[in-house]
Formats: sequence, C-alpha cells, structure tokens
Amino acid sequence: MSQKMLNSLDGNAYEDFPEYYDLLYQRYFKSVPKFISLIETETKKGWKLLEIAAGTGEVVIPLLEDGYDVTSFDLNEGMLKELQKKASIKGLAAKVIHGDMNEIDFLEAFDLIYMRQSINYFLGENNLQNGLKKINRALKPGGKFIFNAPNFRKEQPDYPVVKNIYEYGDRYAFVLETNELDGRILKHAQDSIVWKDGGQPRYIKDSNDFYMYTKEEFDKSLEKAGFPERKILGGDLRVYKEDSKTIYGVAKK
Repeated sequence: MSQKMLNSLDGNAYEDFPEYYDLLYQRYFKSVPKFISLIETETKKGWKLLEIAAGTGEVVIPLLEDGYDVTSFDLNEGMLKELQKKASIKGLAAKVIHGDMNEIDFLEAFDLIYMRQSINYFLGENNLQNGLKKINRALKPGGKFIFNAPNFRKEQPDYPVVKNIYEYGDRYAFVLETNELDGRILKHAQDSIVWKDGGQPRYIKDSNDFYMYTKEEFDKSLEKAGFPERKILGGDLRVYKEDSKTIYGVAKK
C-alpha cells in the first residue's frame, strides 16, 4: 500500500467518523420505508415520539416532514450533529438529546418509542430487560414500543462476505463487509476505500458488536419488562415465519 493510501481511519463510525456513516451504511437503510410504515400504522395524530439510537436521522427526518413530534436520542454527539445538519437543510427543527440508551430516564413522557436496528446493542439478556424496563417507564399508559432486529435462529448459516459500491454526495466507497458469530456476539467489520472524483483514496476500518436474540427471547424480555401486549412480525410486517431474516416487534404498555 502506498504512502498516500495510509491516509486511514480506524474505529467506529458512530463515535469516530460519523460524517462517513451515510456513505458506508447504505445497505442498512433498505428497511427504513418499511419501518416508517409500521410507525405510521401504530401511531395517532398528536402523539409524542422518542427514537432511541437515532443515528443520522434516516427515520426521523421523513417523520418530521410528515408533521410528527419526535425527539431523537443518541449516545454519539457527532451522529446527532449530522442529523441536525440534514434536518436544517430541509428546513426542519430536530429535537435531540445526547445520552446512553442504557440510562434513559424519562417518566411517562412519550406515546411511542422506537428503535430501528439498534436493540441488539443491549448486550445480553439482563441488559435487554433492564433497557426495556426503562423504555416502559418512559411510556405513557397504553404507550407503544416498536423495534426491528435480526431473527437469530439456533442453526445459523455462515455469514457471507458482502461487497458494495456506494455513492453519497460527492463521495464514493467500496465497502467489504464481514460478520462473524462468536457465541451470541456478532462481530461486524467493514473495510472501505473512500474517494472523491480526482481525490486521493482513504482507507476506513469500522467495527462494532451486537448481541443476537431469538424471537422467544425478545418476547420473554418484553413480558418481564411490563409489556402485556406483544406481537412479533416477520420481515414483511405480517405473520412471523421461522425463516424470516428480520423481525419487527410492537409492544403495548
């Protein structure tokens, strides 16, 4: 590798280089329209919403454009700044709170809380149940919680290497993605080459860990956290099937 290619970044996109997140994680935005449609189905006009692990605003910005009252909560200030920047370009006022999703401390403040592709950052069943109890406390009576997650099954296939070329704004990226299962921890890594037209390429290495849960474990944890009404849907937002790659959950306090 030449000296010019040593212009590199190594870390976590959320914390260390949030300005590259929208470029490098486009594969994970495919579920956004489906997730928004589920929110719209489960909400009523005038409801107050909280999104946990808001990221750079791929869900909240369309909701704000449709007139929803949403507060965005995220651990990483850099991600929230990217969210606010994108909202401002569209003339939207985004309400944001910087904080740890393991330590949310609201009392009956929201009608609906949602987490898109982030519930697996509760690492382990105790952390999941504790986090869900805090979410329950933050909901008004009769409030709802919505999430989606990978559908972990006992017989997991090997995770194939995924290769993509992305474009975002004036940047391009070749992304090589690998996922390796270590017990219940999924170790996710992305090695990317990023460039602009006529510019020198930059190498970016990005990694993070998730805890993989089964449908039954989600349902049990929701019940223990105080959600008497629960439904787990398949990736098509219909009846859950064993071979569903993704599950969607709706729980009512």
